[in-house]
Amino acid sequence: METGRFYGVGEPLIQRQRDQGIDAPAYLDLVKGLGCNAFRSWMHLTEILKSPTEADPEAVALHTRLLDRAVELDIEVTGMSHEWFLPEGCRQKSGHAMPARDLTEGSLYIQALHMLEQSWCTMAGLFPQVKIWEIGNEWNLDAFLHPDGFLDSDMSHPFTADEKMDIAVDMMYFAARGVRRVNPDAKVASFSPALSTPGLGGDMPDYLPVMFGVAWTLDKIYSRIRSGEFWSTDPDDYFDLVAWHPYVFTNKDVPDADLFMDVDEPDQLWKSYNDAAYKVMKKYGDGHKQVLLTETGFTDCGNEEWEKRYAGYNKKLLSIARTLPYVRTLHNFRLLNENAMLKRAGIEDNQIGGLTEVYFGIFTDPEDGCQPRARARAIQEMTGSTADLTKLGQEISRRYISIS
Repeated sequence: METGRFYGVGEPLIQRQRDQGIDAPAYLDLVKGLGCNAFRSWMHLTEILKSPTEADPEAVALHTRLLDRAVELDIEVTGMSHEWFLPEGCRQKSGHAMPARDLTEGSLYIQALHMLEQSWCTMAGLFPQVKIWEIGNEWNLDAFLHPDGFLDSDMSHPFTADEKMDIAVDMMYFAARGVRRVNPDAKVASFSPALSTPGLGGDMPDYLPVMFGVAWTLDKIYSRIRSGEFWSTDPDDYFDLVAWHPYVFTNKDVPDADLFMDVDEPDQLWKSYNDAAYKVMKKYGDGHKQVLLTETGFTDCGNEEWEKRYAGYNKKLLSIARTLPYVRTLHNFRLLNENAMLKRAGIEDNQIGGLTEVYFGIFTDPEDGCQPRARARAIQEMTGSTADLTKLGQEISRRYISIS
C-alpha cells in the first residue's frame, strides 16, 4: 500500500448528521485543514444495511456523499463497523453480541458467521471509495463482544477473555472473506484491541500497565491462527493490516480513578506498549504488515489547564509515533466535541464515559462555532498545514446554523 498517510482523524460524522443536522461532508474540510489525509469513519453494518443482503438507500446516499468528498480532498477512508446482524432464534437481531460458539453446521453461531460474511460482502460492494475496512472494534472488551442477550440480563455472565478471542478469530476470517469476495483491492484491518483490565473483560495480570493489553490480546489472536485449530493458519486470511487503540492513561495509584483523567505524559512507556504489540506481530511472522493506530487522543473534561497540557502531550505522542516504522496511520480521536449536542438532547450525564467522552474534540461543537481547540493547533503544527482553522470553523459553523 502507499505510504504518506500518517496523520488521521476519526469521527462518526454521519451519526452526527442524523442526530445533529450537520452537513457531514463539509466537516472533512476541517480534517484537510488540520493537514490530515486519512479519516476513520463509523460505518456500522446494521445502520447501512437492512439485512445482510439489502442496503438502506437513504443511509447509502449519506455515506456516499461523505466518501465522494473524501476522494475529492484526497483523504483515505478507513471504514469501521462494530455492530452486526444475528439470525432468527437469537434473543437479539443485531448489536455487539454473538451466540455461544458452536461449530456444528447450521448452529446459530455458524449462521451468524455466514451472515457476517454476507454483510461485509454487501457493504464492500456498496462503497468502493473505502480503501481499508476495519472489521471490528475492541472485541477484547465485554462491552463490544458479549453473549446474545447479555445487555438484557444482569450482565453477570460475559464471555471469558479466551472465549472472546476464539469468537474474534472466527469473525475476522468470515468478515475478511466477505470483503474480498466483492472487492479484492480493498484492505482489511484486524479488529482493534484496547486496554485490558479484569473489570472490562480482560485477563492480563493486573500488575501490568493496562495498555500492554494490546500485545496480550494480539498474542492470543496469533496463537489461535497458527494453532491449526481455526479456519486457516495464515494471518493473511484474516487481515492485511493490524489495528489497535494505544490510548494514554493515568498510572497514578488513585482508587476508582478514571483512567482517562489527569493522564501521564507519553514517554518511553507509551512507545513500549506499541513496540510490544509489534513484537508479537514479528513473533508470528507478520512483521512486514503495516499498523493503524485507529484511536488515540486526550480528553480534558472541559478543564482549560488540561486542554493546554494535553495539546503538548498530543504533539509528543505524534512525534514518538513518527519514529515507529511499522505505523502507517495514527487516527486522532476525535474531530468534534459533543457537549453542545448532548446538552441540547438532555443526555450528557448518560453519555458513555460522561465528561471524559464529551471533551475528546479537536474542534468545538458546531453550536459553539467549530473553533480550533489547543490540540487542533498542536496537530496543525505537526503537519505543517497553514490553513486558517478559525475562519474555516466559522464558515462551517455558519452553514450548520443556517441549516438548523
